Amino acid sequence: MPEIGRLHLHCCKGRTSMATTDLLIIGTGPVGSAFARLIGDARPDLTITMVDLGPQVTDPPGSNVRNLSPRLRDRARERSQGRDRPSGDDARPVHIEGTIMSPGGTYLASPGHQDDMPAAALSSCVGGMGVHWTCATPRPNDDERAAFIPADEFDRALDEAERLMSVTTLPGNPYGNAIEAIAREHFGDALPEGREAAGLPMSAIPRTDGTIAWGGADTILGDTRVILRADTIARRLLVEGSRVTGAEVEHLPTGESSTIDARVVVVAANAFQTPQLLWASGIRPDALGRYLTEHVLIYSVVALGDEVVERAGTDVPVAQLVKDPTASTLGIPYTEDVHPFRTQIMHMADPPFPVDESKVDVGAARYVAMGNGVRKFPRAEDRLEFSDAETDAWGMPLMTIHYAITDREQAEIVRATEDLRSLASRFGEFVPGGEPALMPAGTSLHYKGTIRMGDDGGTASVVDQRSRVWGFENLFLGGNGIIPTATATNPTLTSVAYAVHAAPAVLDEL
Repeated sequence: MPEIGRLHLHCCKGRTSMATTDLLIIGTGPVGSAFARLIGDARPDLTITMVDLGPQVTDPPGSNVRNLSPRLRDRARERSQGRDRPSGDDARPVHIEGTIMSPGGTYLASPGHQDDMPAAALSSCVGGMGVHWTCATPRPNDDERAAFIPADEFDRALDEAERLMSVTTLPGNPYGNAIEAIAREHFGDALPEGREAAGLPMSAIPRTDGTIAWGGADTILGDTRVILRADTIARRLLVEGSRVTGAEVEHLPTGESSTIDARVVVVAANAFQTPQLLWASGIRPDALGRYLTEHVLIYSVVALGDEVVERAGTDVPVAQLVKDPTASTLGIPYTEDVHPFRTQIMHMADPPFPVDESKVDVGAARYVAMGNGVRKFPRAEDRLEFSDAETDAWGMPLMTIHYAITDREQAEIVRATEDLRSLASRFGEFVPGGEPALMPAGTSLHYKGTIRMGDDGGTASVVDQRSRVWGFENLFLGGNGIIPTATATNPTLTSVAYAVHAAPAVLDEL
């Protein structure tokens, strides 16, 4: 098989026969790649096959588009926009680069059937959202973590997840350091030790020339040998009693179908398409698709004022001072009751949308984009409804999204908005159109809960503490949809840690 990047690409054009593999992973994003890496490292003798309905848009496969030239980045984003490749810019209500995912790499999750979550969007490509994400990898805190997994056990899983993802805190710059100092002074002793404003942990590798190699799914996969089937959709899982024997797949460019037999199957597509595949396969536990959550997001943009420049001790324009100001992005962690939201402050030389600078007082430090992520508390009513009569653009069961913000979240939104205004006043002034605003539902792209983990035997969960589907021996799930709690923290590190926690159980079945 020809080697492409770190994967071994196996194209199934014209195939109608059956293939066999030890481990079949459906989905090639960060979590699917983590499963492949963990199992491949432990058992290099095993055959691992990865299937993704999207095309390979980067080389090596699954690498972050932020590492590409603008031309190649834009092309990769366009090719990630789903089967019909609608315009993300036209279809989604926001386009804010950096803090919020560029919609150019995404497409609407279920057009015409997502009024309750109008900005809900997916990305279809080898590497999944790991190709387009912002690389933020903070740890979950307090009640964001599943209470039924011992704290020390999950800490070890988070340690390993950070290793796999090359998590680091990037070097700051004088302006970023000044922003951090001001934020710490603003909160004083209100935040517990270790929860103050600090550099945001990120999946990234600093280069000697001052640029950053941003992490992607390829960072996690490393040199693991896998067979990759790109442009190949899993139509249904093959079930025999309490075991899944493999999957029926279709190579989309040719329409040719084949069967992949597997000893173990991991489905790690995303929080929408993983439950969709289970539904299409007749695997329909009561909690499937329910308890949908995300980060309710409040967003603002601030022109940095004189105090930041004075505290930095320089007036050199930030674009001349550093190659990538976003490397000094700051975070203020979630702390239950004290600071029940996650604050992120992204430093940038230019605003994320056009600003008439004659109307704002902006200095050499330039701008920050500031956001507070607010918890969405899990409710069974917030759910994905799958149709047995209609299909989507992929030919899979049509999804309708049911979702609502309750009074409980509204109260936290008010508090988080006030928090953002108070902190921003220390940095400078909001730009016109950049005052704190509640973003449309789905904007965060951090969808959780639809295949949630639990210790209840399946009463209100889909998988057990080791990510195994209740009632099955060899079917495991992964991704942000696993997360069962109300969270404000970026979920990718948490989801990879759950994969680390599940890996021993997967190995036991191989």
